Amino acid sequence: MTGLLHAVSALSVECKMTALLLAAMVVFPLTTLVIYHSGARETVTNFMVGFLVVGIILVVPLAKWLSHVIALRNILELNAQCQLLKRGEYGVTEPPPDDDEGHDFVSLKRNMHWMGYAIASRQRRLSSALQSLAEARNQILESIDYASHIQAAFLPDERALAGVVPAHFLLWRQRDVVGGDSYWFKPWGDGYFIGVIDCTGHGVPGAFMTLIVQSLLEKALREGDASPSGMLARTNRLIKDALGQNEKGTRSDDGMDCALCHVSPGSGRLVFAGANSPLYAVEGGKARRIRGDRCGLGYVRSPRDFVFTDVEVALAPGARFYMATDGIVDQVGGPRRLPFGRSRLMRFIEEHRTAPITGQGDALMACLSEYQGGESRRDDMTVLGLEV
Repeated sequence: MTGLLHAVSALSVECKMTALLLAAMVVFPLTTLVIYHSGARETVTNFMVGFLVVGIILVVPLAKWLSHVIALRNILELNAQCQLLKRGEYGVTEPPPDDDEGHDFVSLKRNMHWMGYAIASRQRRLSSALQSLAEARNQILESIDYASHIQAAFLPDERALAGVVPAHFLLWRQRDVVGGDSYWFKPWGDGYFIGVIDCTGHGVPGAFMTLIVQSLLEKALREGDASPSGMLARTNRLIKDALGQNEKGTRSDDGMDCALCHVSPGSGRLVFAGANSPLYAVEGGKARRIRGDRCGLGYVRSPRDFVFTDVEVALAPGARFYMATDGIVDQVGGPRRLPFGRSRLMRFIEEHRTAPITGQGDALMACLSEYQGGESRRDDMTVLGLEV
């Protein structure tokens, strides 16, 4: 009996429904008709009455049994297989036989089985790829972390800067681990050079440029007159030559903006020259912006023989000077998502004109962070303030 039920359940849904309809619509009426015509009318009547009574009693059990035989058993097996797929247990079940193409549910179960194996195979390949990506990412991050130490080593020693300019603050904040902003300090003659530099790009490309620029500034200082304008002019030519950017159509177009000062405390003067960068000065309680020349250094579009301009400023008592890359003024924030801007920077400088300059870096960062709110950092940022 069990073998017969298993054989019946293994049939396709179409075969089961055909057999059921054949028994209900052909075999049973035909048998009744034959018996009726044989003259056994009373027997037929009794049989029909008995059949109706038995049918009424067994209609629910028979309905459940027929639904189980026709489809429910296979549906339950498919649901169980779906649960395995849901949990990711793709290889638990054995594949159904390949020779039962006539059984719709068996075909569906087999297709689901191989679908699970296909998903498992892709998941294994994806996991392997993700592991390789994680390893590559860790190697890159380790390399960049180490590169940040190299970049910092190329920057001027802050202790040497503090020894010559004790009243100063310095903010050097890269958007990424490494970046394209830097600063330069060099004792020279009766004073010292000091400036901030904004190189092309962020991250690793920008960091490469800062290393190149630090070396070229040292070379420019040795090769000619020590005026800020002369330094910028020579650095412009050195960058163009080093990167092969003297003609249009070159593969690169990189350079830098720079604000550079030579400060002579003994003679009471400061000389400034700027390449797309201003100098902010506070004199008599008011802040003013001294513009630089509108020409970057080293770019293909920058004329090779461009003549930069020196601006001399007398060192009045209590005078303060600030240089900043555009990372701070371009930072978006506030309720209207507008840049921080030069006017806010100058207002901050005026409001803090009587505060010790050494603590203004933290105050400026707090002001910028409050304005920035939830906005992400847009650029590298360097701000240098000094009181001579």
